[in-house]
Amino acid sequence: MWNSGRICRASQGSSIISKNNFQIVVPFYNDKDNFKQFVDIIENSEVPKHTFLLLDNGSENRYMEEYYSKKNKLSEKCKVIRSKKNLGYGGGIIFASEYIEKDFIAWMPGNMKINPIDAYDLVTNVNLDKKDIYIKARRIDRPFADSLKTKLFGMAASIYFNTYIYDAGGTPNVVHKDFFKLSEHMPKDFSFDVFVYYFFKVNNLEIQRPKIKYTTRLHGNSHWQKGLTSELKLLFNILSYKKEWKIASKDNF
Repeated sequence: MWNSGRICRASQGSSIISKNNFQIVVPFYNDKDNFKQFVDIIENSEVPKHTFLLLDNGSENRYMEEYYSKKNKLSEKCKVIRSKKNLGYGGGIIFASEYIEKDFIAWMPGNMKINPIDAYDLVTNVNLDKKDIYIKARRIDRPFADSLKTKLFGMAASIYFNTYIYDAGGTPNVVHKDFFKLSEHMPKDFSFDVFVYYFFKVNNLEIQRPKIKYTTRLHGNSHWQKGLTSELKLLFNILSYKKEWKIASKDNF
């Protein structure tokens, strides 16, 4: 395990802290209705230029381009990028990280379970003063069944990985962009968030868990969460990564 104390000392006194020193990546895949509502909320807000980096993660049609082609005046609050093929949730975040212009990268899904302005406010109100810090929101006000599944998953993962795991799917997440130097070892599927959480846990790095309100999905259906079977499949996939993640957690960013 690498020396986290040395990294902490190296980051003290740096000029890394500044207001709005982050951008928020939001991947979309065949999710036209949620995308339109997401953008409408942002465009009617006061967020700074290029706060949100919207990723078309290989959608089957080019609805993002169609949406903006009908606009008389384009907003600068969002920046849109596209991957020709679907890269998976984690793969999409990794791809988008190459376009980040600030020191910190945040990410969240575009399924409208979170108000994008709530996510922006959460990231704005944390102290991003060093590179070896991880912000991972803790979801509140969720349906009972969802909360129960989260607790059961946390118990299983905690025992298996031998470290306390709680609400591993909480989002938005924020890390320093240098963390993505480890992308060779990062999972490309929906276990991506769990890997990041695991990495910071086993290396005893600072993790902050501010609360954020969650709702139910507003439009369409999840492309992976199709009931208990798909959730169990994801759980077993995550557990199968134990050896690989243990090796990856020793890397230094």
